[in-house]
Amino acid sequence: MNRHVALLNRLRAEAKWDWLTESQGSASEQLVDFLRISDVANLFGAHGVGKTFLAWVWLKEWQRFGFGRIAYFPSAKLISPVELHRFVIVDNVSSHRDAIRDALRKCRLCGFDRVLLITVYAADDQTPKVRLNLTERDIMQVAENLRRLGYPPLTDEPRNLWELVVPFEFL
Repeated sequence: MNRHVALLNRLRAEAKWDWLTESQGSASEQLVDFLRISDVANLFGAHGVGKTFLAWVWLKEWQRFGFGRIAYFPSAKLISPVELHRFVIVDNVSSHRDAIRDALRKCRLCGFDRVLLITVYAADDQTPKVRLNLTERDIMQVAENLRRLGYPPLTDEPRNLWELVVPFEFL
């Protein structure tokens, strides 16, 4: 298995609350607040700011929120029913109104009551939105977490978190 795949598998396995960056923690708090009053929320931000990792943490820490078990789909195309799960996170959704509505329709048909949509741009719909931004402090924290796992960052000057873990030829 190549370094990139091994590292992504390890990151998903190690995803835990205390690994969230300050920005991810703040976004998480805002999302919980929105999802307590709304059945849909949108987490958005540029590529490589940590949106998917935040979703992985939520999957493992679902009891923390009081929403019940959480299902995760890396794409809206993969949405399907998951027994005993009423909350779903759908990653890599297009921000266009039709794509948002299609993803929500699929989620409802599969029995999900609460939906978190992850997009790059703010959803073009009337949905509570939380932007995840990346700070220098966040990058330093993630780089340190990678070192602790035995995966030194691939660059000292990343523009996003992907550049810490993905060989440049894949970007």
